[in-house]
Amino acid sequence: MQIYVDAQAKLGGNGTKQAPFKRIQEAASIAHPGDLVMVMPGVYRESVNPCYSGSKDKPILYQAVKQGLTVISGAEQVNEWEKIDVDVWRVVIPNQRFGEYNPYTTHVQEAGDYQHTGEVFLNNRALYEVDSLEKVKTPTSKNPERQYVWYTRQDPKMDTTTIYANFQGKDPNSTNVELTFRETCFYPQRPRVNFLVLSGFTLTKAASQWADGKYNRAIIGTNHAQGWKIVNCNISHAKCAGISLGRYPTLPAEEELNAHPVKHYIKNNRIFDCGQVGVIGVDGNPSPVIEHNHFFRINTRFNLIGETVSAINLFPAIGAQILRNCIHDCTRGIWLGGRVEKTRISRNLMYNNTLPGKFRLTNKNQAQLLAHLGEDIQIENSFGITTIDNNFLLSDCALRLESYDILLAHNLINGRLAWQSNNLAAASGDNPLYHRIIHQDRSTSLTSYFYNNLFVQKKLRLEVRKLIRQQDDWYHEGLVQEVAKNDFFITEDNHLTRLTANKGGNSFIGNGNRPINLTVENRRQGFFLKSDLQEFLSEDSCHLLTMVNQHNRLQVDTDFAGRHREGHRVTPGPLDSKTEYSACLFSAMA
Repeated sequence: MQIYVDAQAKLGGNGTKQAPFKRIQEAASIAHPGDLVMVMPGVYRESVNPCYSGSKDKPILYQAVKQGLTVISGAEQVNEWEKIDVDVWRVVIPNQRFGEYNPYTTHVQEAGDYQHTGEVFLNNRALYEVDSLEKVKTPTSKNPERQYVWYTRQDPKMDTTTIYANFQGKDPNSTNVELTFRETCFYPQRPRVNFLVLSGFTLTKAASQWADGKYNRAIIGTNHAQGWKIVNCNISHAKCAGISLGRYPTLPAEEELNAHPVKHYIKNNRIFDCGQVGVIGVDGNPSPVIEHNHFFRINTRFNLIGETVSAINLFPAIGAQILRNCIHDCTRGIWLGGRVEKTRISRNLMYNNTLPGKFRLTNKNQAQLLAHLGEDIQIENSFGITTIDNNFLLSDCALRLESYDILLAHNLINGRLAWQSNNLAAASGDNPLYHRIIHQDRSTSLTSYFYNNLFVQKKLRLEVRKLIRQQDDWYHEGLVQEVAKNDFFITEDNHLTRLTANKGGNSFIGNGNRPINLTVENRRQGFFLKSDLQEFLSEDSCHLLTMVNQHNRLQVDTDFAGRHREGHRVTPGPLDSKTEYSACLFSAMA
């Protein structure tokens, strides 16, 4: 059955094409397996609660008729502002207007006493919350962007929420000012609503809390479900998480976890301007396919701090596939931990994910900047090899591998690498045979493997180098002392301090006087690498690699562009032909 929804329709429709529903929730209350919910362009200010599961062969499809033009918003426009000072405005909202959830009395976990889940937006730009009316009247930041501020207080006697805001001379009643009212945009209140497809929507401005093992709401939340597909959507301006893959009510036993619930597919989405994380899975569906998404500006406002801050965060990740994504200008790109097994990170373009933008390190901001010092990829607790292959890792801090059992193959690494290995398990001397079969046997092997990678020297920003030095001091005082007989190795501008013999075919370039420039340009056609790398790169100098992992064979024989590497001699790095470095690396279309 096809069910129609149109924001311009009159109330009282029956969901037919001739008399569509006015709200998406009306369709979500009756949609059953195999139904198609067709939603016309418009702004739908509601939180959709899908009531019924689809099935594996008959999912329920929620489809925007015109991609990107159907908006589900957790915010409301507010044009009832009263001017009380030169640049200060006030609005008083009866608390009953918020219903059961008031974002301006709900605090974000792990984010300080005054941080609320609610936000104030001026023309789709979030203002910064401060902790006093005085700071609204006289913003303390010298950064012009951070002078757009707001403050909230409650009046228990009148049962109202008052919000004060500084719009820097703009009249909020004659421009687009919105306040977040709703906790989610698309979230089933009942757990395990399985096999839904969400396609083509813009979902924005949800006032959700800090996503973790106890709380799984976001702009889109699956609430313990399986088998969702989220495709071709724009997901933005979450206070905390863009997509939460939910979690189990209780963490399953190991045999149940290994059985893998039905995967979620997250493909061809734009996920940006989220405060905590783009996609998160905590104690939940551990094996999503996250493919060909564009992540940017995740946590770059620096108002939230925590270990889960990143574009993609999975805890655990068992059989997860993170493929062909573009991740840039985030505090951190990918973080995997808890238990990471049979997971692959392949063919991703990642850059500018270490404290993006310019900043000045001071004694006052040092602790905050150190807390936000992230990498393109950070891995903890890998069991039974995690594969990182054919990626462009171009941020100042490219990799932090706080784990064994990592296969790092055919990546271009133009940033700092920090990794952990076990010297006693490493073979002595250099092994010229790069084509080898690795048998994963935890009784005899406890190490990581580096093959056919292309390391390009980068001179790190001075302020980043200072922070890295402090981060390493903290690390060596903590974890390394707790792990017996293990060493933690780092690189400075891609000069390896030490590399064990479990390696082969790696190429190090840029050590001469002439620097190699690597810059990603975002053009109309897509993302391109501006570089003179081809002049320095030697082709056909490495061997293909085969890995055997618990009776499953993995061939690392396809390059970043999806082309099969012919023969047994190949080129180090993510592309098998030097000429491919001038081609488009990522485009908006799959």
